[in-house]
Amino acid sequence: MSESSVAAAPRRMRGTLWLLLAIALLVAAVVAWRAWSGADADKATPSDAVDLSPEALDSRLLQNEAAVTSMRHAQETINQRLTDTSARTGLLRDEVLGVTQRSALIEDSVRELSSTRNEGVASLRMDEAELLLTMAQERLLLANDLPGAIRATELADGVLSSLRDPAMLNLRQTLAQELSALRAMPKNPQAIAAGELDALEAVLPQISAAGPANHVVASTAPSGSGLQRLLDALVQVRPSGEQDLLSPADRSAGEAALSLEIALARTALDRRDQAAFRLSLKRMDSWLRRLYADGALLRDRRERLRRLALLPLSTTLPVAGTTLEQLRSLERSRQHADSAAP
Repeated sequence: MSESSVAAAPRRMRGTLWLLLAIALLVAAVVAWRAWSGADADKATPSDAVDLSPEALDSRLLQNEAAVTSMRHAQETINQRLTDTSARTGLLRDEVLGVTQRSALIEDSVRELSSTRNEGVASLRMDEAELLLTMAQERLLLANDLPGAIRATELADGVLSSLRDPAMLNLRQTLAQELSALRAMPKNPQAIAAGELDALEAVLPQISAAGPANHVVASTAPSGSGLQRLLDALVQVRPSGEQDLLSPADRSAGEAALSLEIALARTALDRRDQAAFRLSLKRMDSWLRRLYADGALLRDRRERLRRLALLPLSTTLPVAGTTLEQLRSLERSRQHADSAAP
């Protein structure tokens, strides 16, 4: 036997020992694992065991299907609620938009109503002012009522002063000028004439107390002669232009005629008939000369009648009615502008 064979024999012996040792450790590990698994199986309760029978599996499958179906129903319900909520949200959004638009329309309507109301008030004020100015003009032209015309014009000025339209500035200025001219006018001639007629009627009894008119004309012959005395006793010389009123009946008729002439003069005065009024005054003067004796009072009244015949019964005012014409022109221009507007 060689030396190499003797050296290799111990080496194989060591390898075999290590192999045996490894197998022994493996066996010991297997035995320990089985022992540990058996101990855990003994500790486990029968309720923890999983039932793998077909019936148990079918039951579990049905339960899972029922749970899935329930979850699907719940999901569908949630989806339906989400859809309803979305639709309701859209409806609320539309309602909010509608309310906003309606509020805007209401604001526009209120604004238009306020503007229409202001225009209506202004139109009503202008109509009222036109009526008052028309009354003032008619009072001045028809009745020659100066105080009434001034009062109506003042009322029209108060009505126009409440309007803030700049277009009314020229109109109010014209009205102020017309009002100043009315206030500066002289006293009403009709009132003066009516006062003179009243004064004449008041003094007629005093004039009548002086006695009847004496139209006898004295002779130019010497008063001391016998012929003159004879003529005075037999003949009286009277004017031939007017008939004497000798009897009481004639004098009563003459006084009635004088009263009638005064009434006719009043009628002509009311109608502002200058010719008829002067003719009545002339006849009144004639009746005064025929009815009553000459005296200072009679001469004064006759002189007043003469001056009264020269008095004009109507007064002219160049600016009268200018405000009314300007107001009517302004209203026509506004109506034309409104009709031309789309």
